[in-house]
Amino acid sequence: MRRGSNQLRLADYNQAVVLDLVRRSPGVSRADLQRESGLSSQTISNITRRLIDDRLIRESAPAGSARGRPSIPLVIDRDGAYSVGVHIDPARLTVVLLDLEGRVRLGRQERTPQATDPARTTAVIAEVVDGLLNEADIATDRVLGLGIAAPGPLDVDAGLLLDPPQLPDWRNVRLRADLHEATGLPVLLDKDVTAAATAELRSCGAGSNTFVFLYLGSGVGASIVLDNQVVRGTTNNLGEVGDLVVDPDAEQLEWSGRRGGLAAACVPEALVLQAARVGLMPLPNLNDYVAVDDACSALCDLASAGDAVASRLLERAARRVAVGLGVLVNLLDVERVVLGGPLWSRLGPAFLPVVPDLVARELVARERVLVQGSAVGDQVAAVGAGELVMDHFLAPRASALMMG
Repeated sequence: MRRGSNQLRLADYNQAVVLDLVRRSPGVSRADLQRESGLSSQTISNITRRLIDDRLIRESAPAGSARGRPSIPLVIDRDGAYSVGVHIDPARLTVVLLDLEGRVRLGRQERTPQATDPARTTAVIAEVVDGLLNEADIATDRVLGLGIAAPGPLDVDAGLLLDPPQLPDWRNVRLRADLHEATGLPVLLDKDVTAAATAELRSCGAGSNTFVFLYLGSGVGASIVLDNQVVRGTTNNLGEVGDLVVDPDAEQLEWSGRRGGLAAACVPEALVLQAARVGLMPLPNLNDYVAVDDACSALCDLASAGDAVASRLLERAARRVAVGLGVLVNLLDVERVVLGGPLWSRLGPAFLPVVPDLVARELVARERVLVQGSAVGDQVAAVGAGELVMDHFLAPRASALMMG
């Protein structure tokens, strides 16, 4: 738990400490805040008054019937500030509006433009963001910023998409600067798997949380949460697990991914190639990620309807994914695995009944791990992007203590 300081020059940091405590522990009293932060009662009183005046927190009614003067619980004022989260998947654009409690007020999903000009996607994002704010009747001065979750590799510091394999011609795209210019909002750029793990962590509540998050969308990636911290890697690009070999005897697919790799087991392009090979469906244009995503949905629908061939394809995919998860669990010694992302709601019905037992067979140091689907849902990366904006502007950071 971060603690504050009673030095006057650190007022902004102390305010962030108190606000973060209220965000993480709704209903805390001023006495609780003093105890948790180490700040004086007068400092707590001054800060809470400022936060109430700024409409960031509010007092709520005391619960119960305790004798004496009850303490007044403090909670976040959900309308005090907002953030927007955007997830750029090669097939789907997801945009969500979060309030200060981290709840999704509004959300919208569009098909990602398949033109190779990134400017078209930027224009669509700006249009959707503007539409959400108008629909919610929220002034832009109450919006902290816009968070973007995108496929890597990224240069997070420079705000660049470097050369994402599934976004042709998006090399060195100045996405952060371009979206700031298009929307007028501060923009934060981060990797999709990092954002997804952030949202999943926020949904866990109190306690010590350690888990592997397997992201399933147009691509596959993994993120690691250790003791309530999302591990980012030295370049903020941790999570590239698609080439992890899970079946050395796998069929050769006519695509650019590694034979027998984790990506070949579960991404829509690979699943559709396998389905077309056995005659389940015609092969779509593999350069059109929307068409590939639709074909993958059709494959999952066939399996749900009881088609034996489609079911066998997804069962084989589940076995291969379980091998990859076993490797990650053995490497990291975690006790929980979470699967999520835009594809998970379609693969989940076939995967979740069998993957926990299959993963258990791969383990070395423990008998079982808990395997769960995401608690956040298909919007997990977009929600995480919005949460990262909240943290950037509102959470206490050591850099705030540096003198200019």
